[in-house]
Amino acid sequence: MGSNNGESVEQFAILTPRLIIVPTPTAVSFKSYRALYSDLHANVDFCQMGFGHHFPARVWSDEETRDGIQTRDIERCWQRRGLGDFAVGLRGPSTFEPDNHPTQNDSFVTLKGDDYVRVAGLNNIHIAASEWVGYAGLRDATTTSMPPREPGDHALPSWVEMIELRYGVSPKFWGQGIAQEASKAIMRWSVDERGVKRFIAETERDNSRSGNLLQKLGFTLSDTNYWKEPSELEWECAVK
Repeated sequence: MGSNNGESVEQFAILTPRLIIVPTPTAVSFKSYRALYSDLHANVDFCQMGFGHHFPARVWSDEETRDGIQTRDIERCWQRRGLGDFAVGLRGPSTFEPDNHPTQNDSFVTLKGDDYVRVAGLNNIHIAASEWVGYAGLRDATTTSMPPREPGDHALPSWVEMIELRYGVSPKFWGQGIAQEASKAIMRWSVDERGVKRFIAETERDNSRSGNLLQKLGFTLSDTNYWKEPSELEWECAVK
C-alpha cells in the first residue's frame, strides 16, 4: 500500500479490553490529549527512559504541542503512509457496550463508520473525555527517525519492512501493561490494514524496561545499525 497523498485520515478507534486507541489526526483536537503529551515531555523520568539523558525534559506550550504533532506525526506519517501515532486512553463507560468489548486479553476491535460515531458521540465528545495515559505509534523509519543513508550502507528493504514501533506511557501508569496492550493492537491493525511485513525499534542500552516489553511483543535484538547510535540497541520483529 502507498501513502494517502495528503488526504484526510478516516476517523476510527481501536478498542482493547482496557484501552481506547485513537489516531492522532483525531486526537490532536482534544485539549486533554495535548495536555497529556506536553506533561510527558516535561517529565524527567519519562524523557530519560525513552530518549536518553541527552533529551532535556521541558514544558511544551499547547501551541507547540499541537504544531509538533501536526508536523512530525500527521504530515510526515499519517498523510504519507496511512499510519503513525495513536493516543492511548482508558476506556470509559460509554465504550463498554457488550458488542464493543473484547473478551480476550489479546483481542481488539476496530470501530469505523456508524460504529465509531455511536461510541465517539457528537463531535467526538465521548472519546475526548477519555483519560489519556500515553501514546503508541508506528512510522516509516526511513522517512522519519533514521539518519540519511551513506555510501557503503546496505540497501534498505521496502517501507513495509521498516515500520518503527514507539510508545510512551505516563510514569504513574508504568507496570500495568498498557504499552504492551496498545502496541500489540496497533501492530496487528497495521498488518491487517496496511500490509506491514516487519517492525523495527530502538532503545537506549540501559532501558531494560523497554527491552523486556519488546521481547514480549516478539522482537529480537538485531545487528542492523540503522540509527548508527552506539548508545542504543536495535530490534526487529518479522510478521509471521
